[in-house]
Amino acid sequence: MFETVTIVVLVVACFVTATISGILGMAGGVTLLGVMTALLPAPVVVPLHGIVQLASNGTRTWAFRRYVRWPIFFAFMVPAVAGVAIAANIWADLKLTWFRAWIGAFILLFLLWRRYKPKLRNPPLWSYAPLGFIAGLLAIFVGATGPFLAPFFLRDDFDNEQVIATKAVCQTWLHLLKIPAFLALSFNYIPYAPVLLGLVVAVIGGTYFGKHLLSRIPKDRFVFWFQLVLAVLAVYLIVSTVV
Repeated sequence: MFETVTIVVLVVACFVTATISGILGMAGGVTLLGVMTALLPAPVVVPLHGIVQLASNGTRTWAFRRYVRWPIFFAFMVPAVAGVAIAANIWADLKLTWFRAWIGAFILLFLLWRRYKPKLRNPPLWSYAPLGFIAGLLAIFVGATGPFLAPFFLRDDFDNEQVIATKAVCQTWLHLLKIPAFLALSFNYIPYAPVLLGLVVAVIGGTYFGKHLLSRIPKDRFVFWFQLVLAVLAVYLIVSTVV
């Protein structure tokens, strides 16, 4: 099990990264992924991260359930199962030696994606099927699929609540699928239950705190420092693997 200092840092990280999501509307999951990768053994990062993000996205899904666009979720749902199943089989054969480096690279790609992400106006309904499959693959390997999914939900025919609700239900489904996938890979969640409880409480608290701060913090300045710290963390993950 983890040292007390590690647990305290993780709880604080969950609160802070959930606050980031509350302020920016995204990016908390990928930030938490980087922190957990820096602190924890590679094999436990994605399974534990998935539980925390399941709580985060599940809470948003419940709060905005009236606004979910269910046809999009149903198109996304089954291909996501196939993606997770295929990725889990590949994961079983990986040594994870370069896990920290590829998470670092993923975070740097996220920062580039955030700056230059495509603007998609009204993707057709069928496009959410291949999106679900690809997101299922990513869910096992890197855990944080939110930045990849975001452009497909920022539709001209969605209001803000529909964007939040429909994206949240799709991400909740992905994180839910990871639990049986990692159980099939013999990952035992039970020893981590007390730690996970603390992390889940922290992420829920951080979400509400972020919403409270939303109108109080200059967003441009916050985004600058957030992106700088995240880039430094990504470089650290890469260098610590190579050196």
